[in-house]
Amino acid sequence: MRIAILGASSFIGKKIIEAMYKKNHEIIAVIRKKNSNKDFFEKYKGVQVIESDMDEYTKVAKKLSEVDCLIYLAWDGTRGSLRNDFYRQKRNYELGINCIKAFVDLGCKKVITAGSQAEYGLWQADRKLTEEDIAKPNTEYGKFKLKLYEDSLELSKKYLFTLIEPRFFSLYGPSDYEGTMIISVLKKMLINAPCDLTECKQIWDFLYIDDAVRALVKLIEEDHPTGIYNFGSGESHDLKYYIEIMKKITESKSLLHYGVIEYPETGMVNVNPSVRKLNAIGWTPQISFENGIHNVLEALKLDKG
Repeated sequence: MRIAILGASSFIGKKIIEAMYKKNHEIIAVIRKKNSNKDFFEKYKGVQVIESDMDEYTKVAKKLSEVDCLIYLAWDGTRGSLRNDFYRQKRNYELGINCIKAFVDLGCKKVITAGSQAEYGLWQADRKLTEEDIAKPNTEYGKFKLKLYEDSLELSKKYLFTLIEPRFFSLYGPSDYEGTMIISVLKKMLINAPCDLTECKQIWDFLYIDDAVRALVKLIEEDHPTGIYNFGSGESHDLKYYIEIMKKITESKSLLHYGVIEYPETGMVNVNPSVRKLNAIGWTPQISFENGIHNVLEALKLDKG
């Protein structure tokens, strides 16, 4: 299979390349110009690396001509206040839909986008959130991610290609963004620094990156119906449960200040996806939260050492 991965140097992108390379697929990795992660690709002999900014993606499509599967992971402004930057998020959508159109026009028959829990909006119910629940995004990021999926879905009906949107909830693993809850709290625990937290009563589901990629590989290689697939482990607990496991594993003396950080005015939000659709394609997670945290800690020690 000839696969183009746009946003290939991302946390998810690099793991997909590692997995698909082992399976001898022909891979085109598209990364941004002057990308600091370019050296990562040197060990993958035969992977074609193209440096291109997002506004040039349609030109990349024309140069590549035939591609069996497009994996579209590129997006700008995914964190902090940038998530509510209307013009930035609108531009993300426009560049994304134009890129997908360009690849489909050239005969691409499968498109994988990078969905987000942000498309659902605030989830405060006790039950698990399913793909059939109505999406009510409350950020510009979530709104334009949803628009990209919905408009791509209309394209898939017109041009008869398979559209798969994995909606990622809380992925974690080595080399993740240092501002995530897991990485930031682990770093504090390793030096016995105090941790200021919410009450941590919200329900959460963490999925280890390798388990997420195994599910992605199945969706890429196998024939599965167009649609949304929630990505979580299927196991959920209150956030305090995970914090206490991290403290136990690190043997930290950190003081855990629960309740110091207030919940937003909109209230406590649960991250509790149903993953029955992934289970139905023959996927189940293999990495426990404890083992995943051990792997993250090993990586942090290597980075430090």
